[in-house]
Amino acid sequence: MGLKEAKEYIVKLHKLQDNPYNWPDYLTGLPDRAAVLQKITDVYQKLDKYSISYVKIANIHPFILKYGDSYHAEIIQWSAAILKTTASEFKGAFVGAVGTHEFVVIARSGDMKSLLSKAKKLFARKTKGYYSDSDLERNYIFSFTRDGGKVEVGLMDFEFATLEEPRVDRHNVVPYLAQICN
Repeated sequence: MGLKEAKEYIVKLHKLQDNPYNWPDYLTGLPDRAAVLQKITDVYQKLDKYSISYVKIANIHPFILKYGDSYHAEIIQWSAAILKTTASEFKGAFVGAVGTHEFVVIARSGDMKSLLSKAKKLFARKTKGYYSDSDLERNYIFSFTRDGGKVEVGLMDFEFATLEEPRVDRHNVVPYLAQICN
């Protein structure tokens, strides 16, 4: 390959890079943060018809502390797969990765609640296999006392926050939803 061919490659690469949907997140295969931001831009003026949800894997860090990190990547991939396959059942739904344990789901407003509910149930069912019987029986993985009160750290779960109307600037949608997510 000479410089001419290398230059042609770079030109093709730049054309591909113009479309962020061509660049999936390595771990999940989902569209990455750039694609998510583009999709938010595409639907932001239609928030009366669409909703944007931020979904995170809750309690994954305590899980790693107790059980180790050998299943970490697998859990993230299952999370992505559950969200993606559930979203595929709803016309026009979109799922992208915005962090290691965080995703954005965009769907028609009337579909979002059902989509997230189904994904949450599937995730809970799948993750039961990662816990000991005693943790499943107690429904938490460890507890401690803080300020005189008992704190129980629960099992992994999907937590989410949804935007259904343009309350914040479109460039701040992801940080806003991340902040209000349980």
